Amino acid sequence: MTIIQANISGTEHKLWRQLFYAISIAILVLMPFISKDYGQSGDEWIQIDYGRHIWDYFTKGDEQALDYTNKQLQYSNQQYYGGFFDFTTEAIHQMMPSIPILVLRHFFNALLGALMMIFAGLLARRLTGKWQVGLIALLFMIFSPRIFGESMNNPKDIPFATGFIIGIYYLVAILQDFPAKAWKHSIGLGAGFAMAFGVRAAGGILLLAYFALFTVLYYVLHKDKRTIITADANKLAKKLALVLIAGIAGGYIVGISTWPWGLQSPISNPLESLEGMTNREIQLRVLFEGVYRVSTAMPWYYEFKWIFITNPLIVLLGFVLFIGLFTKVKQQYGMFAFVLVVFGALFPILYMIYKHSTVYDTWRHVFFVYPFWAVAAAVGWDVVGAFIKNEKTKWLPTVVAIVGLLPAIGWTVRSHPNQYIYFNELAGGVKGAYGYYDLDYYQNSGKQAADWMLKNLKPIQGRKILVRSNMVGFDKYFAKDSSWIVYDYGRYTERHHLDWDYYVAYPRYISAKLMQDDNWKFQHTVHTVSVDGKPLCVVIKRSSTAGIAANEAYEKKDFATAAQLYAQYIATDNTDEFAYFNYAISLASTGQMDAAVAAIERAIKLDPERTEFYDVLAQLQQAKGNIQGAQQAQSMKNEILMQQQEAMGEQEE
Repeated sequence: MTIIQANISGTEHKLWRQLFYAISIAILVLMPFISKDYGQSGDEWIQIDYGRHIWDYFTKGDEQALDYTNKQLQYSNQQYYGGFFDFTTEAIHQMMPSIPILVLRHFFNALLGALMMIFAGLLARRLTGKWQVGLIALLFMIFSPRIFGESMNNPKDIPFATGFIIGIYYLVAILQDFPAKAWKHSIGLGAGFAMAFGVRAAGGILLLAYFALFTVLYYVLHKDKRTIITADANKLAKKLALVLIAGIAGGYIVGISTWPWGLQSPISNPLESLEGMTNREIQLRVLFEGVYRVSTAMPWYYEFKWIFITNPLIVLLGFVLFIGLFTKVKQQYGMFAFVLVVFGALFPILYMIYKHSTVYDTWRHVFFVYPFWAVAAAVGWDVVGAFIKNEKTKWLPTVVAIVGLLPAIGWTVRSHPNQYIYFNELAGGVKGAYGYYDLDYYQNSGKQAADWMLKNLKPIQGRKILVRSNMVGFDKYFAKDSSWIVYDYGRYTERHHLDWDYYVAYPRYISAKLMQDDNWKFQHTVHTVSVDGKPLCVVIKRSSTAGIAANEAYEKKDFATAAQLYAQYIATDNTDEFAYFNYAISLASTGQMDAAVAAIERAIKLDPERTEFYDVLAQLQQAKGNIQGAQQAQSMKNEILMQQQEAMGEQEE
């Protein structure tokens, strides 16, 4: 290489490094700043309570944090989780109570999310020696909309993923730089392990196994390094062991110090947590491939499919290139880099498949593998340049990678603050996924609905505005305005007979077919939070209280009065399926069979997958002497049940 070429190379290296750090600083500032725009995630209220319980344990001796058998189902086995994030944010809140707990939590959540992205880029740079590759990995992380969105308000999976990638980065740094900077890197390794173990002990144990595996692998594959540490009467080998043990021990002490249940038995309880978290007992209904399935028995490919339909295609293609160009990757960056990245990206998912582990909404439980996917993708695009002989055009793969990311960048900006519902072109975007996969499963859009109400609703003289929703924890949004607006939970199926002025509905657990046919609509919608034309939640204004009185009469079996009042109610709102259901029964009970059939058919149209609706229709047709109609209704019910059973059968296979 000539002196001029060396200078050019050095200038490019410096430029890429400066760009990397400039973007890193930008997201460290921007992400916490905009985190206030994001709503409370679906189970965050539980974690807020958990953090408060841990605080009470240390300050008051309250033992709630040790056992949740006396709490409702959502708290089941909460003690299996470490308290690193929940307790730390609660402690800060106790010191600064004027800052709302959600604002505080989301600020630090976003800060940790930004660090996860940065350390993914740093790992790519360290494995390749190229800041250019590190920058591409960083951009892949930032503009993977799911990761960006969840970084704002997912206080379990994001902090854990951050700790995991920090731990791996500093392990690689120790191995590559040893014996230089060994103790400095040990502190970083300990910090990463403390965070990962302190959020999920089970995942922390996995990280510990990674430390051992990759350390052995590194010295097996690098004879020159192995020779160094085995020389000098094993002095350096002992130092390496001491550096690793010190980092892990320090991280373990910090991680377990915020975990009351773990402190009760520091060895056996983390192991019990590992076993318990591998196969959770809680069952949830999850919309996947257009069918509601039970979370404890999903198809084996569940996590892989979610990854492939919810991340930018340019990243996925880069990952495929990384695998396909194995020989080039090995030649340029060594076998260790290839194995570390592939193992980090794939092993946890494959292990979950092997163990038939319980999985919940999307792939959030395996977010910690995604930094490895981003690193692999960045390296994959980089090694494509090895096939370009002209030195002047070797930058083309980098340009392709950045240009290929532009659609995701545009969508990230346009969909704010709902980035986490992103679907790529393989799923047809959000429009194609609607009704086939859960969109706003974390209830993020609830804040946007609440903000709209606080801005647009006017106080009512003499009483408070009552808001209900099928989202949990909505009261947090009205905490500062409770003098004129209040919240109470209300089941979606009971909304016609509950008292409320405004109802906020989101389409979790409703008929998939209703969404697929684009028929999830309400007569008195005053505001809709949507992305790409698909509703995430709606604000409905009550038009009549006749449904409340109608239901009271219905419960008393005063069907004549109930039928009259339901007629009044549906004259003002013809989009409530259970109002029509009760109306049909009331009409039938007063001998109005034809009108009852019309009412139940309307209920079926509003929710075509409710088997109890077909039961009533079959009974009505039977009572009318329409045997064929009754058989048809029963056949439709059986078809729905068969589809549900087939879905379960596919899972069990």
